Amino acid sequence: MGIVGVSTAMPLASPAIAIIDYTQINPRAIAYTTLETQITQARLSEIDRVYVQEAAQAGMAEVELAKLALEKSEDENIKKYAQQMIQDHTPLNQELMQLSQQKGITLPTNLSPKYQALEAQLSELSGANFDQAYINEAGINGHMENLIIHTRQLQLGQDPDLQAFAAKTIPVVESHLQLLDLLFMSPTQQ
Repeated sequence: MGIVGVSTAMPLASPAIAIIDYTQINPRAIAYTTLETQITQARLSEIDRVYVQEAAQAGMAEVELAKLALEKSEDENIKKYAQQMIQDHTPLNQELMQLSQQKGITLPTNLSPKYQALEAQLSELSGANFDQAYINEAGINGHMENLIIHTRQLQLGQDPDLQAFAAKTIPVVESHLQLLDLLFMSPTQQ
């Protein structure tokens, strides 16, 4: 007597069978992952959570506004400065993204209304007006604000990983302010 009712329509072995979404098989895996994320988020203080969001917005704005400067400016010093902003802030933004994932925090993917408004204002300008506004707003004001964000985290934050990131970022932000001074505030530029 043979086996009755076995279908041969389904192959016995297939590469697709090797790929299994265990969360569908085991709903407890989903619950555990969700619980783990909630616990990680609960461990972060409000200052830490706010820091991650503010630092992400500021870092994203630095890169986006620098790209705008590369498109709009004719000044070689502005272009050098903007290229340096992209070069320095892109890896910092990526590191913050990794940290935020570890901490269970979702980062914004778009600029906040504040930075969108600044980008729109700068987009309307050209020539020397653009250059001056970019240096004042994205350069000086943006970096002073960035410095405050990271210094506050270093002094008041509770998460050691985020404090270490702030400590690493502060010298970069300070170097950008020094570069502004060197490129645009030297006696020959005044």
